[in-house]
Amino acid sequence: MPPNLDRYREAFFGRFPEAANLDRALRTSTNRTPLFFFYESKDPDLKKCWLVLGRLGQEMEASFSINGEVLLLFSPYDDFQRRAFNKLLNEARKEIAEAQRNIYGTVRFTPDSHLALISSRDPALDRHIKAWNADKSSSLVASIPGLDGGVDSIISTLRKSIATVLGSRDLYGGKDPVSGRDFFGRIDTIQAVSADLRSGRSVGLFGLRRSGKTSLLRELQFREESTGLALIVTDLESVDSIDDIPRQISQDLVNALRVIRQSRPSIWLGPESDHEVATFGALSARLSRVARQNAEILFVVAIDEVENLRRLKRESPDKVRLFLGALRRAAQTSDNLSLFFTGLTTEFFDQSMISDEIDNPLFGFVDSHYLPPFSQSESAELVRELGVMMMLDWSPEALASVHRYTGGFPFFVRDLASAVRKQVLDEQPQDSDLVGRIEVQERHVDSAYSSWTDDAGKKWSEILRSLASYHFVMVEMLRAKSEHEMNEWRGVGVEGDAAVSALWKLGFIHLDNEKRPRWSDNLIALNSLGAKAELRAADLKERLDLRQLLAQSESACLEFKSTARWNLHSGKKDSAIEDAILKTVAAFLNSDGGTLIVGVDDNGGIRGIAEDLQTFRGSLDQYERWLMGSLLSDRIGTEIVSQYVRFKTVNLDPHIVVVLEVARSESLVWASIGSDDALYVRNGNETRQLTGRKIVEFAQLRK
Repeated sequence: MPPNLDRYREAFFGRFPEAANLDRALRTSTNRTPLFFFYESKDPDLKKCWLVLGRLGQEMEASFSINGEVLLLFSPYDDFQRRAFNKLLNEARKEIAEAQRNIYGTVRFTPDSHLALISSRDPALDRHIKAWNADKSSSLVASIPGLDGGVDSIISTLRKSIATVLGSRDLYGGKDPVSGRDFFGRIDTIQAVSADLRSGRSVGLFGLRRSGKTSLLRELQFREESTGLALIVTDLESVDSIDDIPRQISQDLVNALRVIRQSRPSIWLGPESDHEVATFGALSARLSRVARQNAEILFVVAIDEVENLRRLKRESPDKVRLFLGALRRAAQTSDNLSLFFTGLTTEFFDQSMISDEIDNPLFGFVDSHYLPPFSQSESAELVRELGVMMMLDWSPEALASVHRYTGGFPFFVRDLASAVRKQVLDEQPQDSDLVGRIEVQERHVDSAYSSWTDDAGKKWSEILRSLASYHFVMVEMLRAKSEHEMNEWRGVGVEGDAAVSALWKLGFIHLDNEKRPRWSDNLIALNSLGAKAELRAADLKERLDLRQLLAQSESACLEFKSTARWNLHSGKKDSAIEDAILKTVAAFLNSDGGTLIVGVDDNGGIRGIAEDLQTFRGSLDQYERWLMGSLLSDRIGTEIVSQYVRFKTVNLDPHIVVVLEVARSESLVWASIGSDDALYVRNGNETRQLTGRKIVEFAQLRK
């Protein structure tokens, strides 16, 4: 131990003498120095707080699936603030890494990314942590209670605190790409893609929406960042115009280089005047020069959501040719630069022409990989290992049922597992302490599936609809009511043969001895979710139900909004309109629930959400992520929104409207408006804010 660490250790235990009891309780023959790194935070929001690294011991780490060291925060205050909690989650790991660099010259210890611990004299700490953890989707925080007790008491209460927190979070849910400990499966694909890139080949990765393409890209970046492989990732879905691409990729390149420079100070960025380029020729030259000046790094230019090239091609097919040509030229002139594309379609690599008169520079230049559903072992690994981190113990039969019902499609594997988790927890006695693991049996999966399958079928249908504009024949084969009908579509010519080849590589069909396509078990399971005739009947029912609602007047439980963010008078986005949506949902949660319909005027006239969608380049997926995430979850709370608010779209040709079905919350819900939290309720067909004494009166009446 360097001499200056002794000084830190003495200062820490002098400031927090009760921590010596924790250190003593955790000490074993294999864990001789449980608390071993000490640093007084310099962050203003963590003033006088100490950041500590420690090991909980083999038994506890194995029990809770903790990966090595944990980060502990010791606070001297009687009132632990939310901003300090946020800093612990978002900044403290960076600060303690920087402290190690200053002391050791490098980062020796990286604390577990899923859990941190807090010791504070705040008597309301556990209640605060429970509420604050509910708003987070990544790391969790548990309290360190009872440091004045004996060894057995400290260990027992610490185990209980950690178990309660770990069991409270749904690691299966969420739509964001995952990497690291949250990523499972795809090992063969990652190794094959990595080998191709390292050999200098350019690679494409293709699959359906929600099949895990972006997650695999992020995982590759996570795994390779320490091996001298640098991914420069650009998402074409975020690009508005083809002319924006050179500037966006050059910015992404600089950001990647700056990250690399943290561990390789000699990395070459070039003069600042070259950091942003505006033409495709300049982009190609910039990429080539950076690769040449940093010969020890393998650069991979990764283009995500490549199907957006079709949208950009409508703007200028010739500029798309220039873009693809610039990428090919950079790759061909640099031994240490490759290209990596992910998306829904291979058309920009399999077709020789971009348009009737414009050739395709990348034709035959990209080796394509396809992303099929999980194998049964991959599904089981994901569900089982994430379950361990949530105190769930899945039986082999339950794991097999999840795969069978979902066809191994990654999104549905997680989604069904999430539904099963909720049902299992609902069966637990109220106010029971979660100390041991909860067993998940096959009956739990069967029961959850019966109520989950209808909504899953709609999501499968949405996935197919998103594919239809790129691969019409392929989607018709997937939707076919029989294998005979699927074979009929094969007979349409070149497109039919190409669709069969792609579906086979995607794992949705297999070929019999006579080379005729047959449904795979994966496709049978997915189509059993109701994506064919049954779903169309459900769509019709939704339309009829919506028509009945629109015939009613606005009330305490029904509200119409023309848009969710677009001001029809000023012709631009308006935060006041966004706030109105937020307030209405919060009011429904605090009252008796209700239905909010967006895309309808005050009289029930259907106008659709076209103006809102144009702010997301027509993407319903982005619109849903913004509405349910940035607008509602971030300002009300993720757990509340996921539990009580349901988002769905209804197609009323030629319009699409959004329906938010809001249930009554069990507890009061506060909405963040500006820098303040406010409480809203419904009063007739109006939304009103309560203040002062009225909040207390309302809370008492609501019990």
